[in-house]
Amino acid sequence: MRARASLEDKGVFSHGAVPDVIADSWHRCLQSGLDPKGEPIDAVLSYQELREAKEKNERLISIVRPELELLSKQIAGTNFMTAFADREGVVLDAIMDSEFRSSDCSRAIRTGSIWREDMRGTNALGLALHTGHTAMVTGGEHFFSRHGKVSCVSTPIFDSKGEIVGLLDASSEVAARQFHTQALVALAASNIENRLFVDEHRDDNIIQFHPREEYLTTQSVGMISMDGDGVITGVNRHAGELLKGMDLNVANKFADLFQGGFRAAMKPMETGEVIRLIDWLNAAFFARIRITRKHNGTAGSKRSVALSVPAVFNLPSAPDAPIYRDVQVHNSLRLAIRSARVGAPFTIIGAPGSGRTTLSRTVHDEVHKDRPLIVVDCRTANALGEAERLMADILGDPECQEFSQRSGGTLVLENLSLITGGAAEKLAQVVNRLSQLKQGPKWVIITTDGLDARDASPNWPRHVQMAFSSLTAMKIHLPALSERSDFAQIAAFILHDISTGHQLSNTAIDALRVLERRQNLNELANQLQVLAVQCPLGVIRKEHVERHLEPPRDAQLPGGDGQTCPRCTGHAVREAKCVEINRVFRQCNANVALAARKLGVSRNTVYTHIRD
Repeated sequence: MRARASLEDKGVFSHGAVPDVIADSWHRCLQSGLDPKGEPIDAVLSYQELREAKEKNERLISIVRPELELLSKQIAGTNFMTAFADREGVVLDAIMDSEFRSSDCSRAIRTGSIWREDMRGTNALGLALHTGHTAMVTGGEHFFSRHGKVSCVSTPIFDSKGEIVGLLDASSEVAARQFHTQALVALAASNIENRLFVDEHRDDNIIQFHPREEYLTTQSVGMISMDGDGVITGVNRHAGELLKGMDLNVANKFADLFQGGFRAAMKPMETGEVIRLIDWLNAAFFARIRITRKHNGTAGSKRSVALSVPAVFNLPSAPDAPIYRDVQVHNSLRLAIRSARVGAPFTIIGAPGSGRTTLSRTVHDEVHKDRPLIVVDCRTANALGEAERLMADILGDPECQEFSQRSGGTLVLENLSLITGGAAEKLAQVVNRLSQLKQGPKWVIITTDGLDARDASPNWPRHVQMAFSSLTAMKIHLPALSERSDFAQIAAFILHDISTGHQLSNTAIDALRVLERRQNLNELANQLQVLAVQCPLGVIRKEHVERHLEPPRDAQLPGGDGQTCPRCTGHAVREAKCVEINRVFRQCNANVALAARKLGVSRNTVYTHIRD
């Protein structure tokens, strides 16, 4: 991230290199004299100050706590923390799982800590407090480099007067799920606001309204509270959104917002009816009275009042489909689908493992998923022997055909430039036959080749060249995995398919990104399989990638009689011991505890020799 490096090295950066809200925050931090490579101010309240802050917000905390617990259950996976902070940015309550509790982040985000921007730099809590809007800050977007491992989402909580009374926050070292988490945090904050609104205005008439009647029981309902004379005492955030175009700051009474009299509207609603309200911009709403239990000082039996706002929200899970978020790949997919729909053959060019076959299957599923998909690797077609064997491989055994060539479908010819001899001539006949079908469903013919296919000159007969030239006129290019901007999403998708119990941290993704891969996606999948086997369930971190995937520092001898750690270099006795520790460590598949037991030393000793 060039903007990050420029910020740390020069104290300046290109404003357009990061989102505007992040750039503005960085500028404020620089103006406050903060150093991105320095240490943030570890501002924490004393025990007495924290107790007083909790007492001051006791009622609000009692409303927030159930939503905080629910939010912690809704967030997918492990390694997370949910927190509530007051209007000063002081964390008053927090829930974290054991994975997050053991991380360095948990020691910074704790009850009593203050997360204002002028103390902690750019962070989600401080940014949401400053802007009054939901904020998401991931990895290197934090001002201080030491916060770069965590990703945070924070949303302000407003009272009925439109003032911030607190903030909800969710933090994790896994960035892949933050967009999903952002929606959950925003929904939880909205639910808290509605509960707070009802609690603050139990002695008033609360009118719920929405353009659609079925939404009157949801948390997106607008609410306005009024006293017995129709004087407005409070408005929730959704009411302001529904009445956009009307100045709620100058509206004092029911009649300032809605047509018709207050008494006339209240009479049917008091009997439980749903009525129609028309505002002065002629927008129509369904409306009803929200029944509440009024505050009173008399003792008596207590009963719980069910809120109309649902407390549980279900969001759709991520689609079980390949990732095409990179701009070039997305454009290639769009062109491929468009070509297939008009019946035009095309060729996909890319390095091994760049996703050529996956793209072909995606196109097939998009165009005619219910029809046959035939994939032929032309490298193995040469070894089939008689050309008739190739025909049977493509069109099925004549004695037991599962489909007819007139059924239509998709024919994928992988590595077309490598087919030779009789197999090439027979394949040319198949291509001509499928291309010349006049009636019934059509065949989509897709070919794939490597980057070196452009320099290859297959020794095909002229009629074969003519047949194949029509297949390669339209070219679709796929970039190497190292050039794709959606690497993080791809890695998370592949790992989820391998093991649902593992997740990648931001630093692990960065470490994976720089590894060399000749087989692109195939090699990445193999690497993630190794990590899933070697690492315990939970979050895979940078040190796991370096330990299990980085090439060994010494490649001279199988036993590891090569380089030693810097502490031992130059000392004969230490070098021998260091080499032995590293050899046993590799034989134990990078298991520090097992290596320590075999060597009869402490785990710290093993760490000392392998850490560098």
